[in-house]
Amino acid sequence: MVLSVEKWVGFGLAMAGFGLLWSRMPQHVHDEARHIISSLVPMVMSYFNPYEQITVSEYGEERFEWNKMFCAVSTYLRRACLDHASKLKGELGNNSKDDPLIRLDKNQEVVDNFDGARMWWRLCPKSTKNRGATVISLLPGDSDDEPRCYRLVFHKRQRKLVLDSYLPRIVRQWREIIATNRQRLLFTNHSQEGKSWWINVPYNPPATFDMLAMDHSKNIEIMEDLTAFRVAKEYHSKVGKAWKRGYFLHGPSGTGKSTMIGAMANFLEYDVYDLDVTSIKDNAELRKLFLDTMDRSIIVIEDIDAIEVELTTKRKGKEAAEENDDNHLVIELSEKNNKGKVTLSGLLSFVDGLWPACGSERIFVFTTNHVDRLDPALIRRGRMDRHIEMSYCRFEAFKMLAKSYQDITEHSLFGEIGQLLDEIDTTPADVAGNLMLRVKRREADDCLAVLVETLKKAKMKAAAPPMDSVEEAKEE
Repeated sequence: MVLSVEKWVGFGLAMAGFGLLWSRMPQHVHDEARHIISSLVPMVMSYFNPYEQITVSEYGEERFEWNKMFCAVSTYLRRACLDHASKLKGELGNNSKDDPLIRLDKNQEVVDNFDGARMWWRLCPKSTKNRGATVISLLPGDSDDEPRCYRLVFHKRQRKLVLDSYLPRIVRQWREIIATNRQRLLFTNHSQEGKSWWINVPYNPPATFDMLAMDHSKNIEIMEDLTAFRVAKEYHSKVGKAWKRGYFLHGPSGTGKSTMIGAMANFLEYDVYDLDVTSIKDNAELRKLFLDTMDRSIIVIEDIDAIEVELTTKRKGKEAAEENDDNHLVIELSEKNNKGKVTLSGLLSFVDGLWPACGSERIFVFTTNHVDRLDPALIRRGRMDRHIEMSYCRFEAFKMLAKSYQDITEHSLFGEIGQLLDEIDTTPADVAGNLMLRVKRREADDCLAVLVETLKKAKMKAAAPPMDSVEEAKEE
């Protein structure tokens, strides 16, 4: 007993001596010791801890690039593990008529079994520490500044099973689910604090090629071209080109360019990315947005000659006379949206340079009302593979509109309408406005009669001399 007391007294004296010695040491020694201890603690805990973890963050390391794996895990857990969860949250799906969409709530842990192995999943909220005595919360490494994420915890001996079988199975099931229940989405880029990312809404365009006010043979030609593109993966690989295609839609306002894009999305069942160039800071931001687009998508820049963007060509020094020097062409943002600049060289690289190879099965669409304002380098063949003119409404296009809006294919007024359409330039939107049923329902006869009167007035207005000529004649 006396020996034990002497040992404790000796230990106490040793600790007191160590404390005195520690207090006499310089501050840099204290800091170095703390650093060594802080680095050793996780190693010691990892040695004794039989579990490992994988974090699936909602965004990439730069916090604005969406992590598709996060969506895959969310979809898988919603199908496989909801029965074991006590905390859920409900949302409406892409369509208000759908059943409620049930997901895991934050800080909810669920257990999944795969080939006899137990996997623990937990949805960790953004910038919040894990709470509660769970398998995942007992592990080191939680941080206050992490984005929303899923944490997967498993036994060390299951590492190969998780990496080689379990996670690939989750990705395969996710792809099968989205292929079966695919809801087309319309994306647009959003910028905040110098960073850009995509946001989306459900996209259900009603337009089809049968509804477009175009010559039927032209519609068939475009559909055949899209069909050939969709099955041309091996061909593009064979010739060494990225699996992408460019369409340039040009024509007066109201001729159906946006409707054409909707018809293409319906025909191919692709998502649409509506790119707002004016909100992009520079070429690097443009490339990052492109890398975050999905395959099987249509990337659109509408009214590329307008929308607060002044398309100008600037050439420097002796190269000013070279017409095909793309590297010095610049798209300058307007002064009221002066956030930087996107060079035309950067835009061309986005469409037809190195970057389109980072993905597959994408279609690029440019639209404009004024083709003469664009630099030829932007729309040359090879970048924009097909140039499609969306022209004024002629008789063949009118018949398609009459079929769509009034469900008629013949009428006694068709001959007169066809003659008037050949004599004046009017857009399909103007013709459709007269054919569309109003609040007070009108019969087809009334709609066509009103259309005839409208076209006659337009013809008379077009034939009338300009007001300046009338004033000059009066003065003479």
